Amino acid sequence: MKDRRSWLTFELELFRYDPVEWLVLTGDRLLVSLLQVVVLIGALAAVSLSGLVPLAEETPILFLLFALIAANFTLIAIVTSLGQFILSQRLESPGEIRARLRETIAYREDVGETVGDPVLPVKPDAFFRVLFESADSDLATLEELMSEGRTQRTREELADLVEGLQSHTDHVAGLLEHPASEMKHALFVSLNTNYENHAHRTWYLQREYADEFTDRITDQLGRLAATLEHIVVANRLFEATFIEAEVSELARYLLYVGLPVQVAAMITMLLYTAPGGTPLVSPSVVAVLVPAVLVAGFTPFLILSSYIVRLTVVARRTADDFPFSSQLRQAVALRDAFTDEE
Repeated sequence: MKDRRSWLTFELELFRYDPVEWLVLTGDRLLVSLLQVVVLIGALAAVSLSGLVPLAEETPILFLLFALIAANFTLIAIVTSLGQFILSQRLESPGEIRARLRETIAYREDVGETVGDPVLPVKPDAFFRVLFESADSDLATLEELMSEGRTQRTREELADLVEGLQSHTDHVAGLLEHPASEMKHALFVSLNTNYENHAHRTWYLQREYADEFTDRITDQLGRLAATLEHIVVANRLFEATFIEAEVSELARYLLYVGLPVQVAAMITMLLYTAPGGTPLVSPSVVAVLVPAVLVAGFTPFLILSSYIVRLTVVARRTADDFPFSSQLRQAVALRDAFTDEE
């Protein structure tokens, strides 16, 4: 009960922070689907109570039930096949598994050298937290060393870099400290930040203004750039794991919801096989049963929409190949800022 309360509190905090982002990305998909179901129930109740949909003719009802049954069978088959296909990609030879493990271990060792901690957590959310806490520490150190910039321009550039990134690292580190947070929440929050531009700015300051900074600042900028690179790699690594888990979860929920819905829709259709085509149940029961079955019939599509929207948003925001950036406006603005300083 305590864990459930903590989970609901966490979801409420995410919703208050950004309602639109909660709907399309950060919110629990079952809660988002439930919200859509409530909206659909409200719409059907409004048109039914207003008399616009009297549910007196059986032919339109049968056509609609038939369409839902056929569409749900197709939907369940396609998504389940997609889930099986993605899971089949995990089947690797022993050599491929060893190579992937060696690359992952080498990456962890590189991260350990950068953050100064050879023993790193094995849980993805804790691993993310270490990375963001390291970046936050690097930014705090740069803030302390800011006075060592030899010109006013370099000090202002360094202050702009620190201020533009520190609020983000503080937010992510604080988010991951919540007991209900998971790896996916760190992934979602990090998707909103263009690390390519931050890394580019760090490299620019480190190399172009090397003569105007002390060695301590230059070394700290190099450490920050390395940490940002590790964060991007972690995003890509855990993104693949997240997508596989998300599609598998989607297929499982569609089976859990879709099969009972199909049975209910078919039973409702069979009620109209009575002599004269009129159901044996009373009209008042039909007025409640048919909308309920229709809502249930649309539920798999609502679940699918909530998951697909999140997957497409994740794919779009991770379309860049580090260190390149497709966010043209920010990249042009950054280029122009550097050009004006020359």
